[in-house]
Amino acid sequence: MADVHDLLDIRDEWGAIAGGYLDRVLGALGSAEPKAIRALMRDLHAADLADLIEALDQSDRVALIAALGRSFDVEALAELGEGVRDELMEALPNDVIASAIKKLDTDDALYLIEDLEESDQHEILAKVPREDRAALTRALDYPDGTAGRLMQTEFVAVPQFWSVGKTVDHMRSARGLPEDFVEVYVVDAGHHLKGAVPLARLLRNAREEDRRCDG
Repeated sequence: MADVHDLLDIRDEWGAIAGGYLDRVLGALGSAEPKAIRALMRDLHAADLADLIEALDQSDRVALIAALGRSFDVEALAELGEGVRDELMEALPNDVIASAIKKLDTDDALYLIEDLEESDQHEILAKVPREDRAALTRALDYPDGTAGRLMQTEFVAVPQFWSVGKTVDHMRSARGLPEDFVEVYVVDAGHHLKGAVPLARLLRNAREEDRRCDG
């Protein structure tokens, strides 16, 4: 059986989403056929998916993302224009947004949530892993448009009660840490930033269990 993408062009001659393809998507949404919708989206590039989302009205955008479920390419959210992005973030449930930002780089995740209400930000961040939460919280503490808000937000954060030895062991064994960093950020039980320890200082200190990272 031929792939749907072989039978129907996604874009027209001017580069916009083709009317025929859009009609197929709307028909599948109207019929509430998740399998048909996922087939139409199969192997669709994130940029194409973003353009498709922008071509839909708000209710259809939400319905499309709900129908795709885990197969939704969250990278498309970062490709959206600011106006559509803000409208969509307001319309999507917070648990859907939290699930999406878990799969994004922290810079893209910040782009999605930075204009949400503070209460929504807190609810979303409560659902993401500790280190991602600390990175995003730190970035959101900077005023919009400042260097701190715009900088790469990937960093290493550890609980303030960890010993030097435990922290060093974590940096040696944990997966997904940044390739280059010069400081380790220390957070409290509420994941609030308490300070930063230079990496060189950590490596020079002894591993005693009673010496904490904030000591």
